[in-house]
Amino acid sequence: MKEMISASVKSLTAKDDALKEHVRELDRQVNALDRSINEQATMMLALRAPMGDDLRFVTSALGIASDLERAGDLAKNTTKRSLKLGDYTPTLVIESLNKMVSIVLYMLGEALTAIELRNPEQAIEVWKRDKQVDDHYHEILRALQEEMQKNPGAIESATHFVFAAKNFERIADYATSLARTVYYVTTGKQAGKEVLKAAKEDPH
Repeated sequence: MKEMISASVKSLTAKDDALKEHVRELDRQVNALDRSINEQATMMLALRAPMGDDLRFVTSALGIASDLERAGDLAKNTTKRSLKLGDYTPTLVIESLNKMVSIVLYMLGEALTAIELRNPEQAIEVWKRDKQVDDHYHEILRALQEEMQKNPGAIESATHFVFAAKNFERIADYATSLARTVYYVTTGKQAGKEVLKAAKEDPH
């Protein structure tokens, strides 16, 4: 998944058909894994009747697979939009977008590791980063709005960048969703607003 996201952000500036096909192939693999996880989880529920932590993990696996599949769809959508950009390459926006995606990749990597280790503390670290992504997203929006006002001819291409930035912001939301799932699986408690607020306010 991280490879797919990295390739999709590169596609915004790289005029490389092979890269775009690579993203499409990775999306097909993610979809196949989603189907496989759903089948295995359903079979385990039917045949093994897991209890306690194991039951929470198996049922949550369905949501985890769905979140990752949707994140993959957003990365693929970004790649599709790159085909319509032409030579439009807003340097400052791309720099901000790269910084934003670096945080998104960190969040996703930490969320996946937290799932593997069933580590609620690591999950909490993920959603601490969500505000950073939001800040970069709003900075990118402001820059693109200014660009469209100054250069009306770039409105169509700039709009594709707006949607690309939104895609990555939503992927960060899915990473946060994965973290909340890990917290639930490992503690048996939902990560309510008070937990999320405390995590975001804690600087450590």
